[in-house]
Amino acid sequence: MISDFNKCIAIGLMASLSAFLAPDIEAKAQETWDPKYYNPAGGEDMLFLPIPCGGKIALRKIVTVTEDLDSAAGPLSDQRVTLGRDAGRTRGYIEEDHTDYIAGTLNDVVANQRYYLIGAYEVTLGQYEAVTKGPDACPRRMSRKLNQPVTNVSWYDAVDFTRKLNGWLYGNEESMMPLLVQIGAENGFVRLPTEVEWEYAARGGSKVSSAQRNEPLFFSDGTMDDYAWYNGATSSGGKPKLIGKKKPNPAGLYDVYGNAEEIVLEPFRMRRPDRVHGAIGGYVTRGGSFKDQPDLINSARRDEHPFFSAELKGEFKRRTMGFRIMVGTSSMPRDVDQVPRLESAFEEAQRQVEGDANDQPLQQMADMASQVENEELRAKIDQLQNQLQQEFTRRNALKARNLRVTLSSGGLQAMEVYLSARAIKSLKAGYQQAKETKVGMDFYPPKIRAEFGHFTLIEDAYFETVDTLSAYSDEELERQASIVKRSLMERGDENMKRFVEQLQISIRKFRQRRNRSNLLHFINPIPEESGL
Repeated sequence: MISDFNKCIAIGLMASLSAFLAPDIEAKAQETWDPKYYNPAGGEDMLFLPIPCGGKIALRKIVTVTEDLDSAAGPLSDQRVTLGRDAGRTRGYIEEDHTDYIAGTLNDVVANQRYYLIGAYEVTLGQYEAVTKGPDACPRRMSRKLNQPVTNVSWYDAVDFTRKLNGWLYGNEESMMPLLVQIGAENGFVRLPTEVEWEYAARGGSKVSSAQRNEPLFFSDGTMDDYAWYNGATSSGGKPKLIGKKKPNPAGLYDVYGNAEEIVLEPFRMRRPDRVHGAIGGYVTRGGSFKDQPDLINSARRDEHPFFSAELKGEFKRRTMGFRIMVGTSSMPRDVDQVPRLESAFEEAQRQVEGDANDQPLQQMADMASQVENEELRAKIDQLQNQLQQEFTRRNALKARNLRVTLSSGGLQAMEVYLSARAIKSLKAGYQQAKETKVGMDFYPPKIRAEFGHFTLIEDAYFETVDTLSAYSDEELERQASIVKRSLMERGDENMKRFVEQLQISIRKFRQRRNRSNLLHFINPIPEESGL
């Protein structure tokens, strides 16, 4: 039997223990994390999403460059991207290169951008614990070991993480909604990225050219060791490593290669040479892991896993599997007044010829079909209408893309003309000085003739480009040129953007008068070749 004295001691100890623990838990729940626990690399221009227990998740803005949102086709415009790799027979049925399309659901009306947000780092052990157990049971003490990516999670665990985080954000609507607005994600929600979103961001997004984005590796300088934890005695040693210790990719994301292989949202589908296969299987992880050899890691790497396993007696998970989150919102506008704009954009995408709606060939076919009494014949006309409708849509998209390619090429030619003219002037000046000093006179003439030859060649090409583009309407040119210039700005190529602008001026001047000074308005007159 416990004596009264001992009871008093026990009660006193429990009271002391409660007094010791309760304030500590509460204090930790309210304590704001040190940035080293959610932005350990100190990356700049991050956006931060609050999570329970005073934590945050660092996010990067991934811009998808599309048509001006205010244009007729803007609400339905998206970006064409090439994903996968030339995998050949070995893994072609999994990773073969293919065309896909992407557009963010978040809009920056000031910068005229569409984008989505994606985790700059893989979700860590500390963040996982805070979201899945908080705010009632927060991590008692943050430490470096909690900065490892959470692993050994299933697809359901990863989705449940996003569900709980959304529940916490929307459950604290008054304080959290303004923060969502602050990071540009009004009415946004957290989910896993799709395969297209993950791969577009992993390849560098809008921060690299489409040619660079098509490469299987996002880096050309350095080695895999600079960017990834992979399986090797000098790398991971077969264990997950702290996040943010390697260099980021061009979009500012850390550990997209190696460390934890990352679970994405949708189920796995194999590839045929012409399209995805119809069978829908398990779930997908991307990017390889700390258990993979470096030569097996690239932007196209994708692996399938079953949702459940008899061997594991439940959900399939593996010690290499983790995830990162994305933030987006609904595709359809919440404002029903915007629906007519979508309808107009749909019609614009399948526009057949200039003119009124009643003059469009498909409308005329529809009018004819309505007068046909033979049902079989009317069905065939309807089928033909559908085929033509798809073909007009494909043609319009191809026409817009070709125009953007020509504008980019024309800007490059303008830069070449400018640089060649500057080289001629420099060589001419050097030759004049050589003649005065009688030193090195033989050096310049062949180089000046060669540069004149190059100048003439590129000037002719520039003439052809300007002549071709002058046939397009100002409205169409401006619409596609704005996409080209915004793509260049995203890559930080201000110089090239300036030459695309010079090209547009050349086109306007060239229409007024087709002479050389109007074509080359952006360079000073160069000396004549004669007189060498």
